[in-house]
Amino acid sequence: MSIDVIFLGLDGVLFDTEPPHLAACNAAFATAGLSVRWDARALRKAAATHGYARAINGALPPNLPARDKKRANDMADDKHREFHHAIVTAPPKALPAALALINDAIADGCKICIVTDLPAAAASALLSNAFGTDVNSLFTVVTGGASFDGAPGTGPYARALHAIGVQPSDAIAIDAGTPALRAAEEAGLWTVSIAPAQHGAEVVRPRQFITYEALRELHDSPFSHQAPHQASQIASPRQLAA
Repeated sequence: MSIDVIFLGLDGVLFDTEPPHLAACNAAFATAGLSVRWDARALRKAAATHGYARAINGALPPNLPARDKKRANDMADDKHREFHHAIVTAPPKALPAALALINDAIADGCKICIVTDLPAAAASALLSNAFGTDVNSLFTVVTGGASFDGAPGTGPYARALHAIGVQPSDAIAIDAGTPALRAAEEAGLWTVSIAPAQHGAEVVRPRQFITYEALRELHDSPFSHQAPHQASQIASPRQLAA
């Protein structure tokens, strides 16, 4: 079995977008007249469940009454606007360890695709600033504004694999958000989670990023062939500090 495609998220994978997400969430809370303010730990905890793009949903009560849904949607829109302004004003740089993985993978003939639930305009701004005119040559597929809530086989991973003619078993998704990882698993991809981890009261984001060599070892291991969806649980060998 080969690794033909690697799908990368943007938040916490290719970029450290935590500071602008945190500032954007707190700005949206203030605009909505809420007293809540998050620190980095609170954001990471929400992002582990909802993803960074929709982390603000973690501040909303479950089963929100219909009369409050418009206010919640307005708050989410405010958060997206604040985030977009932040990344245009002070563009994050691509993380060196992720760049190393991309370069090694491409050199081995592997395709790199971007799938993110960030709004398409934000995804475009991040990638254009970091890669300029090389975006189209580096990435085979770029999908912004992805929805990870659809039925298996209908989501962004399935559509991308169909477009490039690759089987799910030959693709790996690396992300920090549960929605993206769940959608990738449901589509039959191998997954590598770099989501924040809960250690007692502390939420800690991994300081390391998996290398392409480690991905190949992971993909070729007999254990992984028996349970591809469990790949994220054993993605630990030979990692490279970000």
